[in-house]
Amino acid sequence: MVIFHGENTALSRQRLNQLIEKFRGEVVKLEGEKITLSELQRAVESRSIFGADKMVVIFGLFSRKPSKEKEKLLDYCQKENSQNLIVWEEKKIDGRVLINFKKAKIELFDLPKIIYKFLDSLSPFNKKTSLLLFHRCLKKEVPERIFYFLCRHIEQLIIAADLGKGGLEDLPEWKREKLAKQAKAFGLEKLINIYQKLLAIDYQQKTGKSPFSLISSLDLLIAYL
Repeated sequence: MVIFHGENTALSRQRLNQLIEKFRGEVVKLEGEKITLSELQRAVESRSIFGADKMVVIFGLFSRKPSKEKEKLLDYCQKENSQNLIVWEEKKIDGRVLINFKKAKIELFDLPKIIYKFLDSLSPFNKKTSLLLFHRCLKKEVPERIFYFLCRHIEQLIIAADLGKGGLEDLPEWKREKLAKQAKAFGLEKLINIYQKLLAIDYQQKTGKSPFSLISSLDLLIAYL
């Protein structure tokens, strides 16, 4: 069994696609949020129609909401030793969960640390530092990727400001605490306003209606914080 996880979804997707392209056999793709244990067993244990090798890829099993069925699925995966069973996650899985998967080959696709620093620095009182970190991020990632992570981060801050830590139950406790504290510095109204500006930037960039590049637009947004 192979587990791909981490925030750098572009890289993990690329790695997964490479494996799929090289594989000479049947590829079965399953949605981790919907599958049952019997469906997974059937996919893994049954032979391919044409007698060829079979690869089973599960998307988002670890991020599925807690349930008895999820426990059964994870228990099955812990015991399964097939290298043609792959689980792909779009976020980093808690190490305390992964420790149970002793037979699995685990590949982490993490973001450059500078991106985490940039996102953590965002504050109405820290604009200069955030701008400096943003431009350091540009040495590691293209602006479109940074824009994506910024949008997702602001979404999480809005949830934290509106619902508190309880709205982010799929995240580890330390991250929920950090997001809740950061959200408090902005307030819900300001965060919603920032998100609206991000949506406007996205629309203007995609339609070619912005007089600024994406980098310049983000510079102005960060200065607005």
